Amino acid sequence: MSKSQSSKNDNSAAEAARIALADAQFATVGNRLKTLSATEPLLRAYGEDPKAYAGELTKQYAALASRPRPSVPAVKDISPRVAIALNRLADIFGPWQTVAAPTATVGLVEKPTSSKTSGDVNGILSPGYIIPYADISNSGTQEQWWVNTWQYIIPLPITPTGPGRLAYRFNVPAGLEFYRQDFFSGSAHVYATVATTNDLASRPIDFTHPVSSAFAIAEDLPTSEEPPLLSGGVAVNGHIDLVAGKTPAIGILCGLILSVAQGEMRVTPDYYSYIFLSNPDAKTNADIGKIEYRIDPIFWVEAVTAKINA
Repeated sequence: MSKSQSSKNDNSAAEAARIALADAQFATVGNRLKTLSATEPLLRAYGEDPKAYAGELTKQYAALASRPRPSVPAVKDISPRVAIALNRLADIFGPWQTVAAPTATVGLVEKPTSSKTSGDVNGILSPGYIIPYADISNSGTQEQWWVNTWQYIIPLPITPTGPGRLAYRFNVPAGLEFYRQDFFSGSAHVYATVATTNDLASRPIDFTHPVSSAFAIAEDLPTSEEPPLLSGGVAVNGHIDLVAGKTPAIGILCGLILSVAQGEMRVTPDYYSYIFLSNPDAKTNADIGKIEYRIDPIFWVEAVTAKINA
């Protein structure tokens, strides 16, 4: 991949990360507005004016609500019945293959500029696996936000001849373990944004036009769970229309967004803190860090379609 293409990938990943941040902020600020009456005693205990706090939240919410909202485009594909039939026949005629993900590259990293804040969000990286950790603090009652993103670009086999359809599937499980939750309020979001190309050489991955984007974790804090653990996941599946002689590729942008107000938050790099890729039917550690794909020649797709519609 050329330097200019790599730069385009990085720029689109940064823009996609800011879109996810705005989505997380919109949800969190909305939740804060719904629970104002419950937090009023705590605000007074911190020496804050509940009305001023509510006014600031209202301004933030209005600004976030009025922002342009990019939409995930609808992707034309075969009918669900044909897709199910192709999957059932795959074990005989075109079984799923696996490809290992590389070690992610660090994308957008942002932290507050306020003098009331300190700390960082980081990750320990290995192929297809991220161990996130954080130690952040904020002495103000308005939440401040930290963002870290990690990016995978996974080339798939060159299409030898003729058009076809490449199906792909994988999961993005996520978990966060909190060492301490000594704060007034906070939130945690983990997401996965997926973009594809059927010609990596001439059309680099563009994360601002994803085929899917979803949160694996989206929670207000502190959590009542004991021990304080959060977990979730995103199931990803889709397809790429192949072009003969070209290299298709999948781009996966994983992001961690944390916010905290009036206190300190720690996410420990322990067994229960993870963001990784895996096969949908993963059974062992050998399945971690991999995605699955299957190439269906166009004549096979047409034959199965005709049989289903007969």
